[in-house]
Amino acid sequence: MSQPGQTKSKELKIVTRQVITADSLKEDKRKIKLLYIIKTLNGASEKALTVGLYELKQKGLDLGYQFSVIGNNVFSPMIKEDITALLYVGYLENEPKSKKLVITSKGQEFLDSQQIEESFKNTLSQLLNEIKMKITAIDEENKMKSRRR
Repeated sequence: MSQPGQTKSKELKIVTRQVITADSLKEDKRKIKLLYIIKTLNGASEKALTVGLYELKQKGLDLGYQFSVIGNNVFSPMIKEDITALLYVGYLENEPKSKKLVITSKGQEFLDSQQIEESFKNTLSQLLNEIKMKITAIDEENKMKSRRR
């Protein structure tokens, strides 16, 4: 019990976040490249995308994401934030059945208006051929898990 004269109070914690707009994404090369990667993969689950980006970093294509590896699980809060931003502005959507992140028509229009270096596209294409099986396997595993439920 509280003592007489003492009051209990709850603190309100305010966290500031940068406002995300379609115009602000035009300046963010990392999110543009992430959107391009998702388009190139024809969609991927968040887990498969995170592992894929981790593998790309290991092979020399670093987009600037920081990763944590615990056991066989790869995590990146930065990727989660970027995906949330792309979902928020409507450039990505979650497919309900497959749980994959896929690019929307609005996202495709945005991507078509952006310049992406040819060297990045070529390097990505080459490296994705090497790791695509791993990404596909993770997505298939997720699909099987969701069917069991």
